[in-house]
Amino acid sequence: MTVTFRQWGWRRALMIIFGAQLLFWSGHALIVEGLDPVAGLSEYRLQPAVAASTAIDGPAGAWAPGLSHPAILRVPGWQPVLLHPTRAALISPSGSGGAADGWTLACVADPCGAGGAVYVGPLDRVNGAALRERIQRSDIAWLAIAVAFVLGTALLTLLPISRFSWLQAIAGLFLLLLSADIWLTVFGAVELSSIWYPPLRYGVEYPMLMTMAWTMNAFAGWHGREAQAAGVCCAIAFVVLIGASLTGRNIAGVAAILDAAALTLLLGYGFVALQRLGRAAPGSAMRILALLLVVLVSAAYDLLFHPLLKASVLAAPLVMFGLLFELAIQGRRLNQEADEARSDLERQVLEQDAHLLRSSSLLRHQERRIAIDAERQRLLRDMHDGVGGMLTHLLLEVRARRLGQDGIEQELQLAVDDLRNIASAIDAGNEPIDEALAMFHERMAARLSRSGIAFDWRCALPIPAPGIDARQLLSLYRLLQEGIANALRHADASRIELAAEAAGSDAIAIMLSDDGVGFEPARANGSPGEGRGLANMHRRAGQMGGRLLIESEPGRGTRLVLSVPLPSTSKQ
Repeated sequence: MTVTFRQWGWRRALMIIFGAQLLFWSGHALIVEGLDPVAGLSEYRLQPAVAASTAIDGPAGAWAPGLSHPAILRVPGWQPVLLHPTRAALISPSGSGGAADGWTLACVADPCGAGGAVYVGPLDRVNGAALRERIQRSDIAWLAIAVAFVLGTALLTLLPISRFSWLQAIAGLFLLLLSADIWLTVFGAVELSSIWYPPLRYGVEYPMLMTMAWTMNAFAGWHGREAQAAGVCCAIAFVVLIGASLTGRNIAGVAAILDAAALTLLLGYGFVALQRLGRAAPGSAMRILALLLVVLVSAAYDLLFHPLLKASVLAAPLVMFGLLFELAIQGRRLNQEADEARSDLERQVLEQDAHLLRSSSLLRHQERRIAIDAERQRLLRDMHDGVGGMLTHLLLEVRARRLGQDGIEQELQLAVDDLRNIASAIDAGNEPIDEALAMFHERMAARLSRSGIAFDWRCALPIPAPGIDARQLLSLYRLLQEGIANALRHADASRIELAAEAAGSDAIAIMLSDDGVGFEPARANGSPGEGRGLANMHRRAGQMGGRLLIESEPGRGTRLVLSVPLPSTSKQ
């Protein structure tokens, strides 16, 4: 225990060990002296070859301490009486005068434990002495048995609460075996036959010592090999005792040697296990060592002096409550560690939540910036591809002097219309499509009326109408603008109609038709330079995820049908 002593302090360790011994032996002395059966009865003790006096006032009683079986007492001048263990018997004079040839005590069943001391005196004083003997020999033992049994059963019953702790399970088993060992030690020799007593007595004692070693092992941190070694030693000792009893040898002598060896090994293992425990919990190691020394010293005392009151019986409650105290301390320590771990976990969770919140805020900020940058890039591309492309083409045509004033005006009008389309798409994004188309109709109607063309608008969409995002809407505006520009350039039309209606539950159909001269779509697609506008319209329909159908015949006008799929949740 050098490491433990150094860690915890020699003085404190020795004070605990000395305090435990002082507490136990002080209690033992108080019980022995306070319950001394023969105290104050020396004048009533029967002397050898001397008859008892019959001059006793009141009822007389007889009592023999140390009896294990009934015995017959014959005293000259008194009636023969049957004495029982730890009980006083009423005795009365025989009236025959009596001879002074002494008294005799004959055992009914051998051995009866008679030590040659018999007391005959006033019944109340003899009864008190017998009562004190019963308390020493029986009641204290039964109290220790009951306490050990109840506590051991409680520990095993409460195993689910402790999540089947090895320490609690072994401690409970140790207390149950301890209660059985106390009963066999105090009452077994009397209650059991001489054939069954030795195997039962030692069949319980050595497993009890083994579980005691296991308990220290569990306190110090479970080591399987050491537990197996304790089990092997227990089995060897039991086999040696059974072999000695079968061969007819003196089992008491063999048992004394094995008991001394077992106690020595247990003490040595206790020092080893507790030294290991002392590295982590020196306080627990010192307290358990103090309990172990109390048990071993009390057992050695019983082996050497064979007292009426077994010191090991008194040590049992001390060990039981000491183990419960240590279990409570360890449970409290584990709860504190669990609380600290829970607090640390809660702190880590809060820190992680704060970190996630900061990360989420940063991520949302970055997403907004990315969305803004993406929208900015899209606008730049739309302006570059639309208005920018038109103005660049117009600049090249003007420099080459290939356009007159009317051509320049027409090209500028197209650029302005595309710029308006971009602005309208941004302003009307994610709004109902009927409102966006109505805005487009209102903007184009004035321009077409200056060219002498009527522009009609018809909407058969359900209310509320589905919504459309800005990118799709811009593609739709450009497609319709391309169709109107083709009608102005080629159709010679007097009326153009824009219509929208539902095309099933997940799509809408947008129609642009005119009453112009019409054309053959197949020939136009194959003509050099003539199918470029149609190809652009097909491309824009594809950008919207839709499909464009062109219906036209010479002399019967042109009809564009655009089918645009829309999600079912897009309705406003």
